[in-house]
Amino acid sequence: MTSFNQRLIKEWQDLGHEVRVLNYTLQYPSWLFPGTSQYTADSAPHGLFSKRVLNTMAPWTWWQSARTIEGWKPDFILVRYWTPWLAASLGSVMRLLPKLGCKAPRILLADNLLPHESFPLTGPLNRWILGATDGLVTLSESVGGQAAAFGYHGLRKALKHPVYDHFGPRLDRDEACSRITLEPGFRYLLFFGLIRSYKGLDLLLQALASSDFPFWSSPEGKGWKLLVAGEFYENPQPYLQLIQDLGLADRVVLRTHFIPDEQVAAYFSAAEAMVLPYRHATQSGVTQAALHFGLPLVVTKVGGLAEVLEGSGAGELCDSDEVSLAVALQRFCTSADHEAYRLAMQKLSESYRWEPFAREVIGLAQEAALLRA
Repeated sequence: MTSFNQRLIKEWQDLGHEVRVLNYTLQYPSWLFPGTSQYTADSAPHGLFSKRVLNTMAPWTWWQSARTIEGWKPDFILVRYWTPWLAASLGSVMRLLPKLGCKAPRILLADNLLPHESFPLTGPLNRWILGATDGLVTLSESVGGQAAAFGYHGLRKALKHPVYDHFGPRLDRDEACSRITLEPGFRYLLFFGLIRSYKGLDLLLQALASSDFPFWSSPEGKGWKLLVAGEFYENPQPYLQLIQDLGLADRVVLRTHFIPDEQVAAYFSAAEAMVLPYRHATQSGVTQAALHFGLPLVVTKVGGLAEVLEGSGAGELCDSDEVSLAVALQRFCTSADHEAYRLAMQKLSESYRWEPFAREVIGLAQEAALLRA
């Protein structure tokens, strides 16, 4: 979320707009946050105005947040939303703004409306925040459909998630391997990002050991490994046990810690393909980083992931089960022209630029302002 927000802000600033950020003092209680830290040690980007006010567990800060925003006299307000946990606080802030005299349209950018894990009162919480929204931006058509199912029938745009181009250029492969201490003599399939059950790492491990992926045990396939890069957001033991049970211990490289931004280019540049074996999803920022680096994808047909890749020639699509994934991996790894996948990814990335996205959001806000006038 942070990378997306900062990149969008920079685009608006480059277009000549002033942007202010109302930030959190606390986003999640510790019992709800599965990672090592909710906070980044990185300094804020130069030129970013950010004020930390909102605590999702302290209702008096919701009022303070609304007062702060009203005092800025914004032309419009963009609210990022990705989990029902945020609905009570963000929805309350959005509802308080008109009562304080703020007439700026309130635009909700919803990454997800249905959480990946079960969450109580998801329906009422989503309806609460959607009812305070003057316009809705989604990053996939599937989330727009979810909004309609929750009763939202207002202004809505589904926009393409722009490429993550702030990680720097693609590196020479040997240099990339050296930076993150990988053996350059092997080729790598990459699983990247936070490890949660819906992302299907277990499906990928099972597919690698499947008889439907004979390449993995062939002489050429012996030179390939799986590189898992990202922090566990759940108990790692079942995954570690599965690796042992499937006999993959010498074929899987685990870098299961938080990957800082400065190392992202090395991971993506060292790999032959990114594998996204998700059980369900709306979209993934990981795909947008892969687009930037021209890294081919092996992706399951779920939500917005399929919307990105369908018909592009930039990778392989499959159903979200072990056999389908194994067959897709076999097609990719035995292809005679991996460079064609890369060229297709590079061409596809041209459709995911930040400037059109930034202008479309402003356009929706202007349309909402006219309707409120």
